Amino acid sequence: MPFAELLTAFPKAEVRQPSLNLVKSVEFDSRRVTPGACFVCRQGLREDGHAYVREAVDAGAVAVVAERSVIVPAGVGLALVLDARQALAALARHIWAEPDLELGTIGVTGTDGKTTTSHLIDAMLQAQGCRSASMTTVGISLNGEVQPPEWRLTTPEAPRIAQRLRWMANADAEWVVLEVASHALELRRVDGFAFDRAVITNITRDHLDIHESVDGYRRAKRRLLGLLDATKSTVRGRTAVLNADDRVLAGFAKGVRSDVLTFSSRAQADVRASWRESGEGSQQVSLESPWGCWTVPTRLVGPWNAANIAAAAACVGSITGDLEAAMAALPDMAPICGRMQMVDEGQPFRVVVDFAHTPAALEAVLRSLRRVGCDRLIVVFGSAGDQDRGKRPLLGRTAATLADYAVVTDEDPRSEDPQKIVDAIADGARKAKPGFRLDIILDRRQAIRCAIEAARPGDIVLLAGKGHETSIAYQDRDLVWDEAKEARAALVTAGYGGS
Repeated sequence: MPFAELLTAFPKAEVRQPSLNLVKSVEFDSRRVTPGACFVCRQGLREDGHAYVREAVDAGAVAVVAERSVIVPAGVGLALVLDARQALAALARHIWAEPDLELGTIGVTGTDGKTTTSHLIDAMLQAQGCRSASMTTVGISLNGEVQPPEWRLTTPEAPRIAQRLRWMANADAEWVVLEVASHALELRRVDGFAFDRAVITNITRDHLDIHESVDGYRRAKRRLLGLLDATKSTVRGRTAVLNADDRVLAGFAKGVRSDVLTFSSRAQADVRASWRESGEGSQQVSLESPWGCWTVPTRLVGPWNAANIAAAAACVGSITGDLEAAMAALPDMAPICGRMQMVDEGQPFRVVVDFAHTPAALEAVLRSLRRVGCDRLIVVFGSAGDQDRGKRPLLGRTAATLADYAVVTDEDPRSEDPQKIVDAIADGARKAKPGFRLDIILDRRQAIRCAIEAARPGDIVLLAGKGHETSIAYQDRDLVWDEAKEARAALVTAGYGGS
């Protein structure tokens, strides 16, 4: 489309240099620019896009949108905006013909449970006969066909979101589930997109490196409800699905103009689910809802999954007005890779891989495993670099309080000194429980082997923090990684299995 037409998506833009060139794409990374692109200069967390205008033009950019005046050649369009992040989302959405308006869009956010809840909503919608798609941490799904993620971000940048939504709309999807991280909300990646449902699983603390405070983190999460309320009412309606067990979300509900459905695994709510062991390693979930009551077996391990199931059921019930087929299909819905994933090579103790990387998530998993029963609970974990440093001693305290032995190791140290990260964790553990048995082994492969070699019959070894992720990020490289595969290799090295 012509540059002038593209700018109609963001009326606040001030045209400094008009252009008759046709714009074919919108990009913010000069390395991704192809001929015909509009390059949006934004201030990144580490790089300033304004410094890469020449590279973008050399690569074929025919227009530039910036927050301050930059030099562009004659014939290249230029417009100035106050907020390039907002402009990027608006322009990307427009260049792909606003695909979110053709889809029922479900945003799922929260500190923990986002991916599992998104997965459940997608699977339940399909069971109810809806053509659905999803974009989550673990990949992209369209009508049950799953592709690995094309990016490491939980929620990609706006151009990728708009492009993928267009692909889904063109494939006749009716609903899409979008996992929305707090980073995406804070950094305006989904600004202007229409949301028909907003699901918030819970809010504890995370990513204070970018949000600066717990209140800032909460405000970022609440932005999803603002986007829901801003969506023009459609035949799909607008519904917020909120956790009644979370006092912060109870406060959120007061200001929402859309419909509100609550879910719970403990308190009274519109949709309530309870989880229990039913013997021989199997589990059951009981669900009470406006659309019926069910008790069915489930492959989702851990009582926190009752809340995830209740959240998904509330969301899907608000769409279909029926949950019969979804609940009938629930027993066959498999856990997501890296979420309470059991690794079995015939060893006389259990090995569990889980993504738990916040103090609240680690506590929930450790308490659940303790309830299952074990002689000793061993945990291997770390904390990511360039992120919330305040949670590191809290992770240590959680491990010392609930585990019997911990091996603290690398987990995406990025640009930080790995030793300082693990020292902060260890300090929190030792202050909480002097004398707690703790080893520091930076090499994660060696840390896993150490824990497995220390395990005895009847123990449980929890490998926490990496889950499904496929790499460990260091300052100078990304190490290819598969936590479950590493656990199997360690078990074989210790003399078990080998199949």
